[in-house]
Amino acid sequence: MGPLTATLQDRRYFWGVQAMRVCGLVALYATIVGFHPQPGLHGRGLAMTVTLAIGAVGWIGLVLFDLGKRRPLGPPLAVMAAAGGVLGALQPAGPAIVVAAVAAFAGGSNLPPQTSTAIAVLGMLTLTVSGLILGAPALAIIGFVVILGAALGMGMIRYGISQRADQAELLLEQTRRASAAETEAAVLGERTRIAREIHDILAHSLGALAMQVEAAQALLTQDEPDVAKAVRCVERAGQLTREGLAESRRAVHALRDDIGPLPEMIGSMVEADGGTMRTVGEPRRLPADASLALYRTAQEAVTNARKHAPGCAVAAVLRYEAGAVRLEAANDLPDAGTDRPLTATGGGFGLSGLRERIELAGGTLTAGPDGGRWVVRAVVPG
Repeated sequence: MGPLTATLQDRRYFWGVQAMRVCGLVALYATIVGFHPQPGLHGRGLAMTVTLAIGAVGWIGLVLFDLGKRRPLGPPLAVMAAAGGVLGALQPAGPAIVVAAVAAFAGGSNLPPQTSTAIAVLGMLTLTVSGLILGAPALAIIGFVVILGAALGMGMIRYGISQRADQAELLLEQTRRASAAETEAAVLGERTRIAREIHDILAHSLGALAMQVEAAQALLTQDEPDVAKAVRCVERAGQLTREGLAESRRAVHALRDDIGPLPEMIGSMVEADGGTMRTVGEPRRLPADASLALYRTAQEAVTNARKHAPGCAVAAVLRYEAGAVRLEAANDLPDAGTDRPLTATGGGFGLSGLRERIELAGGTLTAGPDGGRWVVRAVVPG
């Protein structure tokens, strides 16, 4: 059932209740005049007329106050309860006590227990006091008191059901909002993950490709063009293009949680650049985020070695331990006079972005010189 349908049903129910109240008032007062004493202008008849008028004012006030929504229902119900109690004492053989019973039920259904109980007690007191003064039969007074108590009890039961329904509706709405927020967070997280993969592919593949093209252009435009070196740069550019496509496919597989064996992925990349790879322990499947984080760590180590330590290959060790997987990638530091033409290339954000990736996977990353080598160490749970 949609919100619009529920709203229409609520409106129909509300107006149906108001129509029943008006019809009930007309039917009750039309019935009361058929019992003794009848409304009149003398004695008990005059008392009936005045009390009926007061009860009618309270009943009409109940309808009008309920239509106003923001107006409290306590005052008109209190008037009805008091008038109904007197009417019950004046006409113990008639239906006049219904005025107080309606007030008790309406109070129990719509007001907090303390307020509704006070209204019902008011009706009982006026009934008892008036009955004693007017000499109404004791059994009638006791029976009417029981009727008011039963009306109050039924109203309170309805009030409790209504309160639980409202709480259930509120809880359902909160659950819907929480579910929507969780879905939105998951979407944003997946977008961030995709953006990180695209960033890494662009940084490692397209950035290196641009450097090779620029190097080839420089070799071909110098005074004595070095065609052989330019051809090697172009070949290297083609290789980087193929590697970039492979990285794109790997990223797609990873985003589908279908990443390949980690030792093979790291080993093939490190060995293709002239390095070595060693695995310690029994390899096991890791979550896609953790596997990609370790793979990107090795990739960053290889890229940094190319830029800052040309000719110094990377030696990688992948260790599977109890509850964690560690990767160590190290390369010798270059001599002070070593030519490093690629040092100034790149954005300089590789390690910071990598550290963020490792932390998101629940691990840690350290990088720095260690005994004549540059060492990158990463550990992830798994």
